[in-house]
Amino acid sequence: MQRMTEFERAVVMHASVIGRRFDFAVLVETAAGPEREVRTALERACSLDLLVMEGDPQDAYAFRHALTRDIIYTELLTLAVRPIHRRIARALERAPHRAARLEQLAYHSWAAGDVRRCVKYNELAGDGAAAIQALDDARSYYSRARSLIAADSPAAKRLDRKLRHIGGEAASDER
Repeated sequence: MQRMTEFERAVVMHASVIGRRFDFAVLVETAAGPEREVRTALERACSLDLLVMEGDPQDAYAFRHALTRDIIYTELLTLAVRPIHRRIARALERAPHRAARLEQLAYHSWAAGDVRRCVKYNELAGDGAAAIQALDDARSYYSRARSLIAADSPAAKRLDRKLRHIGGEAASDER
């Protein structure tokens, strides 16, 4: 889907909400765009083997694979909930007793895709877990922070060292 325009991706995401098979007319009614542009987006998705035409004349489409539809639908849900997680993380930051909410801050900043906050709060939560020998929790926090950053960044190298120290597998070791 990276080779599609933003509008084309939006059309395919709307289609994923309708289901594996969908009628063109229903999609046009729900997608924010003119019929001709929606048709062009579907043609593009067909050329990328995401969709196939069903019926004649191009009045029904289907996702080539159910798994493709599921992945696209999940991506849509992720995009829709990220702003909510971002607002929750910011509200938790402003709340009193922020340190007591570190686990929540770590989770919501990660779910929001907020790299800076994710690394900060997950690393702090990992440090806290490691300090009390909750090594599985520490590995989870460090790995979560590590999942959003480039392998060659200073933060990644620091997290890799911490993972190795607690007996976890550093991401750079996997390559």
